[in-house]
Amino acid sequence: MRTKMIASVFSLLLLAAWENHKEAETMHKAVPIASAHIVQTMHVKHEVRGKEVFVECIVNNFSFKKGARHKKDGEGHIDVYLNGQKVNEVFTAAFVVKGLPAGKHTVRLELVHNDSTKYGVSHEFEVNIP
Repeated sequence: MRTKMIASVFSLLLLAAWENHKEAETMHKAVPIASAHIVQTMHVKHEVRGKEVFVECIVNNFSFKKGARHKKDGEGHIDVYLNGQKVNEVFTAAFVVKGLPAGKHTVRLELVHNDSTKYGVSHEFEVNIP
């Protein structure tokens, strides 16, 4: 009986000592770090209605900013090209290309920073205006 009691007391002391002991790895604090550069992707839907093309762009982790001129990742606008010529800058995810003449046209959309430097993300499609 005495041996069991000594073993129990010893076990309790050992358990209490273990509770007060902290491992070095558990004492580290999580420190936020700057996230890696986010790769932008752009998905585009378009529909021709008469002489107009309705365009909807879905861009991940991106905000359209009008009037801002400093470069900030995740912000900017879309440059719209028609048959190789820049025709507009748009600051919304959905827009309309109006007044196209009859015939086949190539529309290219380029995602750009506020300072007009390119993200390297673009989408090109062809439309046929009756």
